[in-house]
Amino acid sequence: MRIVVDTREQVPWTFEGQDVELVRAKLNAGDYSIDGLEHRIAIERKSMEDFVGTAMKSRTRFYRELELLRAYDFRCVIVEVGVTELMHGNYRSSVPPAAVLGFIAEITVRQRVPVHLAGSRAEAQVLAGAFLRAAAKIFSNQ
Repeated sequence: MRIVVDTREQVPWTFEGQDVELVRAKLNAGDYSIDGLEHRIAIERKSMEDFVGTAMKSRTRFYRELELLRAYDFRCVIVEVGVTELMHGNYRSSVPPAAVLGFIAEITVRQRVPVHLAGSRAEAQVLAGAFLRAAAKIFSNQ
């Protein structure tokens, strides 16, 4: 499987041990896709700090990104944090965890873009790899 990594990704996932080839290219939406399916599949990656910062400081810009994602057949946001860590407020911002969870719910329900809390960066890569494989299998059979 060839995973396309957006050229703007500064510290991309490596998908270590997942038998994939990574290629860099500019994506119209998201940070990761599948070669040949860039217009149908997109995953947006967020670190915990970036997501919390986006929740409070860059919401309007992020909603524009989500609008682009909504046009894709498969799209999601994967955040490199677990629920427990998030609930303990283990991040630099003073934003209450309940506000961040509310933002996640709003994105998922109102914007119709699923948000997955992956526990850690390593777990996020495994989850993203599984999603990309499943989506590629479905869309390549159509």
